[in-house]
Amino acid sequence: MRAGCGADARSVAERMQPAALRAAADPPGLARHCVLFAAMVCCALASAAPPANAQQEEGWGYALANELMSPWCPGFALPDCSSGYASELRLWILEQERLGRSEDEVKAEILAKYGEQMLQAPSARGRGILAYAIPAALILAGGAVLVVFLRKQGGAPAPAPSAAALDPALLSRVEAEIEASNRDA
Repeated sequence: MRAGCGADARSVAERMQPAALRAAADPPGLARHCVLFAAMVCCALASAAPPANAQQEEGWGYALANELMSPWCPGFALPDCSSGYASELRLWILEQERLGRSEDEVKAEILAKYGEQMLQAPSARGRGILAYAIPAALILAGGAVLVVFLRKQGGAPAPAPSAAALDPALLSRVEAEIEASNRDA
């Protein structure tokens, strides 16, 4: 064994240590992932909200017509349907409002005539409650899986090997390669 090998062994260990310190300084943290997830949820909610300066029409007639689906144009809201029947129904709703009927009476009459498929969102009773409960349950389950996954990923980094734990033959080989690379450079 050469003189000064201990000093060279420490320098190899010291060269290896900064990489271990860099890995320990930036572990995959649960807090960072949670902040990112919260930011994504906020962006999704903000994009789903109507603009603050959106003009609201007077009365409940326009609001009711906007929340109904068209029975003549499947997949379209009543105001978006180009059918003459849809136009007549929109005008009929506005006329009922002008005559002083309540929104609930008019809505009940329309649903009795055309059925529950007129609603853009299912009612929160009976089987319609599943349309609200299932996505909520899936979001909660996904969040729980995400938390468990991130906690397992956020473990402590592996400790850096000490100079004493390295094989002396391996150390001498590494030192020889480092010296050879320094001479070539």
